[in-house]
Amino acid sequence: MKSDADLKAALETSLSAMLGSHQWPVELVVDRGMVTVNGQVDTHDTRFQIERAVRRVNGWRSLQINIGPMEAGGRKSDRPHDAVPAHPSRSVA
Repeated sequence: MKSDADLKAALETSLSAMLGSHQWPVELVVDRGMVTVNGQVDTHDTRFQIERAVRRVNGWRSLQINIGPMEAGGRKSDRPHDAVPAHPSRSVA
């Protein structure tokens, strides 16, 4: 099993490859293989790309996606984030 630091580095590499940047509109939290992605994005497509990049990385035990929409004008929304459970057949490497 990957260490939390190794897993976070792999997630950051995947996000960089997918989004082409080293700054993302999300925060990655890794604790004992459990990955939480928090943040707010401007489009559904950006949310999809972030989730796709995170799911491509092997080694996480569970995944929580807490990404919500930004309101007009770039303000953060007070609406609750969508929670996406980990895929039940996901194997831990």
